[in-house]
Amino acid sequence: MATREPLPFMKSVAEAEALCDKEQDPFYLDAFMIEAWLGHTIVEVAAEYEQKKNAKDRTLQTGQSWRGFLGVFGHARDEEFHHVLQSLLRFAEYDDVQAGMLCRAFVPLSYEHERFSDFIGPRTLDVAKQPAKAVPLMRRSIERWCDWLDSLFHFQTHFRHHVLPESFDPDPEKSELASLGILQRSFPKLSDFSKKWWEWHHGEAAERIHDLSKWQMIGKLATAPLRDPPASIDEVVIKFWPLVKRYNWTYRDLMAVSRQVLPAPQRYPIEREQDLAAYCSNVLGLRKSAKPSGKSTRDGKPPGYEVALRL
Repeated sequence: MATREPLPFMKSVAEAEALCDKEQDPFYLDAFMIEAWLGHTIVEVAAEYEQKKNAKDRTLQTGQSWRGFLGVFGHARDEEFHHVLQSLLRFAEYDDVQAGMLCRAFVPLSYEHERFSDFIGPRTLDVAKQPAKAVPLMRRSIERWCDWLDSLFHFQTHFRHHVLPESFDPDPEKSELASLGILQRSFPKLSDFSKKWWEWHHGEAAERIHDLSKWQMIGKLATAPLRDPPASIDEVVIKFWPLVKRYNWTYRDLMAVSRQVLPAPQRYPIEREQDLAAYCSNVLGLRKSAKPSGKSTRDGKPPGYEVALRL
């Protein structure tokens, strides 16, 4: 995906519609809705950390992005769905923080396509030309894209929870102001788009949040010291979880693949299956579905193994 210019800054549906009229391009309304969808999902994932202090009570990577997508674009008829997909792909090309997230989540989807030919890509061009098969393929691809978005949002939130735990507050207004403080840490280095967003968000919040004590969160997060990042095993498990879900990996499978990519294997929690299962639930908020357990592979190379190594 080639990089485009930054997206125009749009504060409302009305501004998005005005830009569509000016440019004679309906994409900008879709782009505004994509930004709203991604932003809402990020907030939803962060709320799991803010509202549930005990990690085992959190529910993560259970389809948050897909449910949010359906809430925004689920009304699209079959004959309109290819326009939605085109807008997503076009959005991912822009030089924008959220566009970058969408682009990063597309990478493992492309790896899966290369390996299994299950999603949109060069190997399914013939299918894409058949309307009866194309729409289910597009829906399946976007739903899987959302699985990888869930993984990305989960890790970014988990990482921030370790390095800046002060930014997670059960009071939604304090948490909102904390996000402004985080951006203020590197304000001179922000893109023009991000600076405009910060200035607009700061002004809009000032009209709503009148408790002056809460505004201390901005200064607090702008200067708070960074703590240690999470353990390497956290990143591996969180990023591999879409593979665990789709290909029904056992914890032994996950343990075997993790050992191959971690620099110091054979350490807790990947010495025993029971330890890893407990760690996933009690530390990362991840639990396997109730469907029948898969069968562990003898060679430690479960389906999707190649995708994991490329990640």
